[in-house]
Amino acid sequence: MTEKLKIGITGGVGSGKSLAASYFEELGYPVIYADKVAKQLYTSNKLLLSKLVKEFGKSIIDEHGNLSRENARKIIFSSKKNIKRVNSVVHPFVFRQMDKIYSKLKSRIVFFEAAIMFESGSYKRMNYVLLIFTNKELRIKRLVKRDNLSRADILKIMKMQLPETEKLKRADFVIKNNSTPAALKRKITAFSKILEEL
Repeated sequence: MTEKLKIGITGGVGSGKSLAASYFEELGYPVIYADKVAKQLYTSNKLLLSKLVKEFGKSIIDEHGNLSRENARKIIFSSKKNIKRVNSVVHPFVFRQMDKIYSKLKSRIVFFEAAIMFESGSYKRMNYVLLIFTNKELRIKRLVKRDNLSRADILKIMKMQLPETEKLKRADFVIKNNSTPAALKRKITAFSKILEEL
């Protein structure tokens, strides 16, 4: 089979999906990160910024005319309705940019890492979706340590994302990440061998 494969990598906040993606990169696979693409667009795409201002008001940008990450986070995570509103504005831009990057890649297998792959509908654009699954309490522990967030803030973010039970139903493959980074790396290496056979 010579067809290029699009493999989505997703997982709840604190699951270790970005770490998993970095291990695929170490194995030589290209990974396109949705969040990195979005961040670049926030600073480079004036049309996107103007659409966000039109949707949410000028408080979403700072005094220099750039996106205020702090204000944007407060506005977006204030309700599920606002998450849907921002996604409807941002996702078309992100999808187009990801497609541009993908079209230039020569690798047979390309990974797309995104936190809200199921919520955004981008899972439909993938051949397969890999879920990095981690127990809730372990995710909270990691996030407290990594981002210095309170438990209440973390639970608020988790509540805005699709429940893990739903992600488990929808994913084509699941890798459990309830142990060490070394254990996750071994699983990623083993999984890559399976992918090569597809």
